[in-house]
Amino acid sequence: MTTYDRSSTREKWTIMKYMRDFELMTTYAYALRSSNELTKENIHDILDKMERDDIYHPREGKKSIDTGNFKIIQIAWYMFGYYDNKGRSASQKRFVFSPLGNLLLDNLKDKSRTNKIFLTMLFANGFRQPFSKMDHRFNIYPFRVIFQLLRDPRLGGILYNDEVFYFTMFLKTVTHCTYENLVVDILKFREIDGRIKYAQFKKNESVLAQALHEWTYASGLLESAGILIVKNDDNNEPIGVLCHGNGTGRRTYKQDYVVANGAVGPFMDLLLEHYPFYAKPFNPEELEASFDSDLVVKMYNFYPPELLVELGIDDSEERGITSMLTIATKIKDYAHNEARDDSKRFEFALRDAFNLFKDVVAERMSGPGNVDVECKYSPPDKPVFKFDIEGKSRRVKLMEVSAGRLKSHRIKIRSNYTIIVTPEFAPAVLEDITGDQTVIIKSATLSNFLYQYITRAGRDISYGPLDDIIVSNLGKDVTRQVSEYVYANFGHVVNSLTMAKA
Repeated sequence: MTTYDRSSTREKWTIMKYMRDFELMTTYAYALRSSNELTKENIHDILDKMERDDIYHPREGKKSIDTGNFKIIQIAWYMFGYYDNKGRSASQKRFVFSPLGNLLLDNLKDKSRTNKIFLTMLFANGFRQPFSKMDHRFNIYPFRVIFQLLRDPRLGGILYNDEVFYFTMFLKTVTHCTYENLVVDILKFREIDGRIKYAQFKKNESVLAQALHEWTYASGLLESAGILIVKNDDNNEPIGVLCHGNGTGRRTYKQDYVVANGAVGPFMDLLLEHYPFYAKPFNPEELEASFDSDLVVKMYNFYPPELLVELGIDDSEERGITSMLTIATKIKDYAHNEARDDSKRFEFALRDAFNLFKDVVAERMSGPGNVDVECKYSPPDKPVFKFDIEGKSRRVKLMEVSAGRLKSHRIKIRSNYTIIVTPEFAPAVLEDITGDQTVIIKSATLSNFLYQYITRAGRDISYGPLDDIIVSNLGKDVTRQVSEYVYANFGHVVNSLTMAKA
């Protein structure tokens, strides 16, 4: 039996409700990306260009200066990108676009692509969310659950609004068992008359009114994005009103429901097959931790190959930048060592990734007594030198390293320093490398650094910035420093806009 605690708004999902118009949201995102600093002064020029390019379609021909008030929180919430939500003053906040956020904005004129890209972005949106107030009890991919219900033949391809705001939005985790219970609860609920349901809703009126309000915004946005279609029964008279906010918020309850847009249905099925509803966004330690930069980057670095194939963006067809981005993504994909040969693939991915730098030649060595990857760096106006990379792919966090073994590897090839790349590590590892010619960096952050650098500079990327960070921080974890470099060099200033609060 599945329990649904409707006693407080803290027990439900928190869904952003600043905008329900997909074109308006993408207009904001596109405008921000078009300028390193989006201000009220330059917003009209950007909107004029977007209108000329047939990207922005102002209602009744009027451009809204409300764009200057920029609901940045909703763009971050819907996975277009992220900003540092902690430890940074408002005057220093910079927004970094995610791989899928950039891909969507690059395809704004092609609605047959944007709906599938946005669908994929929703598959990455895990609760708890860094840009809304949910606590560590939430560990669920909410939209995957919604889409699974819509594709479940037992439910007939439809999902009533009350089945979302009364049941689904109160799930904090989901397993096969809890999902089956949810389906049973929904089917039983469909046998109840709407007026009887309404009477039940009044028992938790304020909480359910807020849930209804948020789901109405979300379903409206997903409909405008071409993912869902909002429908209603033939006799769709309002059944009642649910109030919240001391009666100031009044939400009409009707028998509305949603179905999946047929244009995205088959691709939705494919994504559910590869990225199932029961997966958990965070491991136990991540659930208890605050959202540091690396955890946020890991969440926003979703770039599945299934989407690239669906869109016809395949290495075999479009080499160049797409191929480079695929290499950067493989660092993250193989780092967790989930499948056979992932350890070897991780080493090859690291080799290929460092060969993306125009001034580095990387070669996989591996084997007993050898470094995993040997690199030769040719800095401008300086002698050529070697450094090496140790790839530590693993299903659990790295617990220790042998500084002595790393040193012997360096001596063997005359390497200046070692870079350890791993998805996660224990604090004891930092003690192992203190005072050594070694640094450690988390794989998701390295992948994101490469992605952002390639997106901004194309094929012309130099190892110099990374070398500067490493040389200045030997014996340390450089994950935070690399993230700071990404914010400073590839981020977009958002401090001049009104920041919405989570």
